[in-house]
Amino acid sequence: MMTDMDKPARGLVTALLLALGIQAQADTCAQDIQHGVALAQSDRSVMSLLDSHADASQASPLIQYSQQSSSINKPILGNYARLRLAAMALRDGDTTFAREQLSQIEQNSPAAVDAALLLAESYRRDGNEEQARAWLLRTAARFPGNPRAVSGLVLAGDDWRNQGAYAQALPLYNLALNKAAENLKALNELEANPDRLYRTMTNTVAGNSTTVMDQLVLAMVRDEDSQVLPATRKLMTANDRLRCLREEEKSLNNAIQHATARDLSNGAFRTAAKMEKAATEQEIDDLQRIIANAPNATDLKAQLVDAQERLQRLDARLNQLGSTALPAHLAARKDAMESRKAELDKDMNTARQQVRVALAEELPEMKRYYRNLAGEAQLGKAQLLQGQKTASTLVGFK
Repeated sequence: MMTDMDKPARGLVTALLLALGIQAQADTCAQDIQHGVALAQSDRSVMSLLDSHADASQASPLIQYSQQSSSINKPILGNYARLRLAAMALRDGDTTFAREQLSQIEQNSPAAVDAALLLAESYRRDGNEEQARAWLLRTAARFPGNPRAVSGLVLAGDDWRNQGAYAQALPLYNLALNKAAENLKALNELEANPDRLYRTMTNTVAGNSTTVMDQLVLAMVRDEDSQVLPATRKLMTANDRLRCLREEEKSLNNAIQHATARDLSNGAFRTAAKMEKAATEQEIDDLQRIIANAPNATDLKAQLVDAQERLQRLDARLNQLGSTALPAHLAARKDAMESRKAELDKDMNTARQQVRVALAEELPEMKRYYRNLAGEAQLGKAQLLQGQKTASTLVGFK
């Protein structure tokens, strides 16, 4: 069997459901939104089955869920339910039922790569080696970052070599070597720049493992001992909060620009009023000094009263025009925005550090897998060339 469907799948499936749940809530920007996975009882039952080893008693509830469930989580769980049914059918030798289930798994489902590999296995068990190899090649072409898909190339090459079809086997071994080398290069680049992983963590965890980075994420999520799942949750939630914060920031900036534009339109009036106020204050000071030395100057006293009334009108006008400072309510919103940005940045850095730790633990294992895969392909190629040489020697003796 070329899949690991008998292994516990809760971590992976939970991560996929979590991603879908957060994407579904991403259109709402309510404050302090709590992201979670809403699971009906039927969903929980199916996840419990998928989290345990395959057993014949699982068939009936899995079929019932696949055919009758109306859960919003069925796009994920239904495909995995059919995958489990197909794996059990193949184990029992029922290739027809297995292919029937596999044909109903969506091509863009995260389960698609395992479905393709099981289809190849079903044809191999039926003795249809040509169709089996075709599916292995198709799977490797579509999912070049999936190690099991690439290993299918080596298996197909081995099949051709064992049948003496050297011309057909050699390109498969070479393709497997190229794929392994490309993926090892990608892993080395990722090791040097781990920040590239975050976009995959937040955007494609619910997608297919088409690249080696996607596959690495899925491998990390499957590790129950790592902190990748909670870190992914934090990153997804932080990204959602960041999107909402940017929308709110646009609204705030528009309000600030409006206030600034209004302030600029009043700027010329404010400047003229301030100049007139300064002149009026100077006039009042001069009149008060003169009147102090000529207390009977009635005309000057009238001028003083007029200047004082004019100053009051200027102060009222300046108050009406407002100050150049940002309005208090906008200043408060701006300060709160900066505070939330800082908090969000702290949360994202914490989550990224958890991802870096998990990445450092997972990368060596995946690199070792691809090196071993390349070694198997190289060994098969060497045996192929040796077989060709031996065959040529035998022909020469005849």
